[in-house]
Amino acid sequence: MVFEILKECFLRMYHVLPALPAERVNALYILAGLMIAGLLATILLRVRKAVRFLPAAVSLLTASAVLVICIFYPGLELLYAHPAGNPAEKTDAFLAAVNEGRIADAYGILSGSDVTENFGAAGAQAVFGDDTAAMYYSFLAQNFRCEYTGEMSVTDLRAYVPVRIRYADLQDASARIGDDFDVQLDRIVQANARKDVYGDDDSYEGWVIEQAYADASADVLLGEPAECFRDIVISLSFADGQWMIDTSEELLDILGGCVCAGPSSEKNLSEKIALYANNSKSTILADLVYIPKLYSIPEDALSGYEPCDDKYHELEDPYLIGDAIAGSEHLIKGADLVFDPGVTFATGQRIYYYADDSIFAIVWKEYCNNCYCNFAEVFISDPSQLKRKIAGDTYGYPTQLYASSMAAQANAVVAMNGDFYKFRPLGICVYDRVVYRCEAASLDTCFFDTHGNMIFSYAGELTDKDEAQRFVDENDILFSLAFGPVLIDNGVPKENLNYRIGETMQRYSRSAIGQLGENHYLLMTIGHVYPYKECCTLKGAQDIMLLKGCVNAYTLDGGQTAELIWRDKPYSYVDWGVERTISDIIYFATAVPEDEQ
Repeated sequence: MVFEILKECFLRMYHVLPALPAERVNALYILAGLMIAGLLATILLRVRKAVRFLPAAVSLLTASAVLVICIFYPGLELLYAHPAGNPAEKTDAFLAAVNEGRIADAYGILSGSDVTENFGAAGAQAVFGDDTAAMYYSFLAQNFRCEYTGEMSVTDLRAYVPVRIRYADLQDASARIGDDFDVQLDRIVQANARKDVYGDDDSYEGWVIEQAYADASADVLLGEPAECFRDIVISLSFADGQWMIDTSEELLDILGGCVCAGPSSEKNLSEKIALYANNSKSTILADLVYIPKLYSIPEDALSGYEPCDDKYHELEDPYLIGDAIAGSEHLIKGADLVFDPGVTFATGQRIYYYADDSIFAIVWKEYCNNCYCNFAEVFISDPSQLKRKIAGDTYGYPTQLYASSMAAQANAVVAMNGDFYKFRPLGICVYDRVVYRCEAASLDTCFFDTHGNMIFSYAGELTDKDEAQRFVDENDILFSLAFGPVLIDNGVPKENLNYRIGETMQRYSRSAIGQLGENHYLLMTIGHVYPYKECCTLKGAQDIMLLKGCVNAYTLDGGQTAELIWRDKPYSYVDWGVERTISDIIYFATAVPEDEQ
């Protein structure tokens, strides 16, 4: 320690020397000359054995040292007694710079340099050309908080200051960006037309990913951070006439948000922040998930969106069905199609289909089980696209309409007759979640919930209107069909088809709706297909719906009411060649708004 103090004394003298007055400098020269002369005289006297050398030399050097101290005293501030300056001032300056986000100044204090080059957020951004890197840097720099946790202690030429440094947790920020990225991606997908969001291979367009990541980063990095803190002791050493903070690895790690290992300078910190931001982005995008564009129709809408004429097509060759469904894979989701190019199609009858981002529907006429059947197979993206329309959009409306007229009013892509609820005062009638009629003793009821599922109640199960309303509320039912009977329930065909209505045992024009899977349906009418006139019994209709793979199936009003509508016109031949006016239809509509088509 003595030698360190002496070293500091001489260093301080060296730095003070240029500022000494001329007379003191001259006195220093005279003293140096006298000391040299004294040493020579001492040596001479020792040779003549007049004095002892060591005591004389020590006395001479001591006297010279005293005179040197006197000469330098105004600039030394008693350096030989204690270090000059206050270590707290250095610590205060460093912590103030950190608190205020002046990272370049903080590094300047650590290095003892008064000149600092500020790379900062712009420097981080420049490394990879990524704005997010600049946001990470600002997020870190602006969220440091420092406070003292105890008293400073000084021992000889070292000082110790206990502090707590709070800093933004960059790892937590990265995790939150990853979580919010999926939210932003979904928002962008839903807010834009599907053609603008996805490429030909259903991968995201580049702008979608970049925008989602930028928005997620802004949400997190411009918001409040999750804070971490470290309780550390900052040590200072007195060297070269000044107090300096000891640059420890722990302190450097804190300046790097504890994710950038020991940045040695502000420039180095900028580079490491940029690398961290780049790697974090790569990790998030490596887990990229496909988010489908979700289309829907408001529940209270009285119609769907108007279909686009360019989306209607004719399938001239059934074996080109693969070309027809290209682009609808996100709707079909690997399900087996009912449509089979190998069946016996009705001679001279055309096959049509409609395909957009929210619906794929195809209609055809087929000879099946000795019956000529009209089919419509439908895939939809959202259950809201399956709707019921009643004449006048009001329950009990006095006027009946043609199914084709109601289909046109509803903007239906494909439609079929409903239960003709006004024709007979039977069954449970639900419309817009309200039970309007409950005469359930003799008819099965088919309910449709908000998930597009077909739910059955059998004759006599729901005995009064209040009970029926509770059933509707508990099962989130939107509307019902009241004709029947149930043909297939959860894959099991109903055995007893004796029924109060519907001429079950006669060969009769039939109408039925079936569910094949989630958002996958089959509509069927059986009747006259010119020039053939074969119809079928109810058991025959059940066999066909079972053959086609229906998990659930339900009978609708047949006879002259049975009708399949395509492009606002009857696709199936109607008994007697003339539409009858009815009270309601079931239809499927596109959920793509007109301005996105």
